[in-house]
Amino acid sequence: MNTPNQSIETLYAVGHWLLGQERFADASTVFRTMTAAAPSDERGWLALGACHEGIGQFQIATRLYETAEVVAAPAIRCTIARGRALRTLGIDDIALDAFEAARELALANDEDELAKLALAEKGAT
Repeated sequence: MNTPNQSIETLYAVGHWLLGQERFADASTVFRTMTAAAPSDERGWLALGACHEGIGQFQIATRLYETAEVVAAPAIRCTIARGRALRTLGIDDIALDAFEAARELALANDEDELAKLALAEKGAT
């Protein structure tokens, strides 16, 4: 019998495989289920946002990443992803704010590699 954690890991693995196959609609169904079952797991939100980015829905992706920043806090990776999506949309000033927020969150949570990534993304804008 699967534990809830095993079920979430299975959903993530299947969804990640579908995402890798660029089966965005199928993957998004899996990741929507994952975010409903485990809303505090940042990975589901990050992958669901990536599905929407994969089909060019960057505004929807930014909203998903924003949601993750609240329900899966500290969702540092989602904050970085939101910055990237905003940059793709040409909203550079808010993208810069997102990268800075991600850097600050990362530093506050002893996530040095994520802080470096956020800083690099900020410099790329």
